[in-house]
Amino acid sequence: MDLALSHSLTPAAVPMFIRATREGRAKGTTMTVVNDATGNRVTLRFRRPKGFDKTVLVDVMTGSDNETSFKFVGSVPLAGDLTYTKSKWAKAPQEKAELARTILNWTLGAVKAGNLKTVRVLHEAVCARCGRKLTVPESIDSFMGPECRGHKEGK
Repeated sequence: MDLALSHSLTPAAVPMFIRATREGRAKGTTMTVVNDATGNRVTLRFRRPKGFDKTVLVDVMTGSDNETSFKFVGSVPLAGDLTYTKSKWAKAPQEKAELARTILNWTLGAVKAGNLKTVRVLHEAVCARCGRKLTVPESIDSFMGPECRGHKEGK
């Protein structure tokens, strides 16, 4: 894939992306971490409600609606060392919360080491045809969701 058209983040860009969400932006920024070898992936959203000047809240996608199917799991600091802390008030199911914790901690460790060779960190994209948010790696890579891709192929 041509990296000029890629949504993959470099190790140096991941911390900036996580912390870049504006205060008060309810929907925040979304990234999908995917292991192409296994096909495993998790989609995370980072947001800063009004008055949150020291932390970025982390949500994990728990359903199929990539706009509303997110549940709170923890936080990362807005400044300093980028470390994830699981919240005792996490709203996501235990299995999803644990998956988010494992993948985010592993990814942040790989970012600190400057080595994201085994996973891709993809920032959110929108469909080139309809403008909907994309979170599935194949859709992000092709800039088109499955429904719109079907229209393009004449289905």
